[in-house]
Formats: sequence, structure tokens, C-alpha cells
Amino acid sequence: MVKKGNWWGKLQMWKKGAILGSIFWVIGSYIPILWWYGGRHIVSFLPPTPSLYSFGVYYGLFLSAILGTLIGATVGYLIDKYKG
Repeated sequence: MVKKGNWWGKLQMWKKGAILGSIFWVIGSYIPILWWYGGRHIVSFLPPTPSLYSFGVYYGLFLSAILGTLIGATVGYLIDKYKG
């Protein structure tokens, strides 16, 4: 049986930072890619498949999610460590 409650409040700060960092880094890197692909306006939220361009887009998003997770977790850990 799963208890209902505030699961977000029970997470440690580094876990919150990892979640938020990955989400914001993916969104922050995906919007400019769509803008560039559409010729300065967004024509589609998915790049054409299959193509080398779409594989590069998804690989870049994967790398940005990993980078955002690492940065977010590090910031959250430092906040926990040095919080008064």
C-alpha cells in the first residue's frame, strides 16, 4: 500500500536539483533547436525522422539532460551542505 503525502518535500535537496536541472536543461536546449530547424519559427515539435539531423538532436538532448542532472545535483548538494 502506497502512502499519500508530500513526496516532493521528503526528497533531499540534491535529488530535487537533479530533477529540476534535467528538466530545465532539456527544455532550454530543445527550444533553440526547434527555432533553428524551423527557419526562425517553430514548425514542429519533433524533427523529421529518420535522419542524421534527428539523431543528432536526440543525442544532444540526452547529453544536456545528463549535464543538467549533474549540475542540479551538485547545486542541491552544496545548498544542503552549507545551509545554516
